[in-house]
Amino acid sequence: MFIDFVGVMLVNLAAGLAILAHYLYKNPAPGERRSWAAGFFAVGILGFATSLGMVFMWPLPGGYNVAFGEPGLFLSTAFLGAAVTLTFEWEPLIPALYGMFGAIMAIVVGLRLLALHLTQSPTVAAIGYLTAGIGGILTAGAINWRQVRWLAVLTAVILGISAVVWAITGYMAVWSHILDFSKWVPPTMMTPHPTK
Repeated sequence: MFIDFVGVMLVNLAAGLAILAHYLYKNPAPGERRSWAAGFFAVGILGFATSLGMVFMWPLPGGYNVAFGEPGLFLSTAFLGAAVTLTFEWEPLIPALYGMFGAIMAIVVGLRLLALHLTQSPTVAAIGYLTAGIGGILTAGAINWRQVRWLAVLTAVILGISAVVWAITGYMAVWSHILDFSKWVPPTMMTPHPTK
């Protein structure tokens, strides 16, 4: 049996998208932006740890590691960049531009999962990836043109939809994985076979 920690990755993703949506909606002044740094850092560090592990160890069957690990690693790095940027009160457009490339990756992954009918709910996964990707692309514009209020609100709504999709998917994964792994025993706890 493979070890599946996608549930916590998806809930973390949902939290990150919700924090980003809140940041864009509030549109804080330069002196008020540091408050969001801790949230971006928390999302970035958990996402980085789980995604990096997935990229290197491939705990899931086949292409699922690519579909969840690589975009997760890219987005986590963008969140860590945003955390550093907000902490030092630098220009937040730079990590948003970096994140835009990960957003395009999310769109590609969402379309590919839908085309190949992968995951238990390919349509839901595609909606999650596509809204995260579209929201990520719009984030750079919403930060660059802060005075265009409707763009920030639209971006926040799209990211919020994605956050809801990933939160529901992640919590459902955690719910089912508790049963799936209820009888799993790690190799360190297995009873050794008697030697003859």
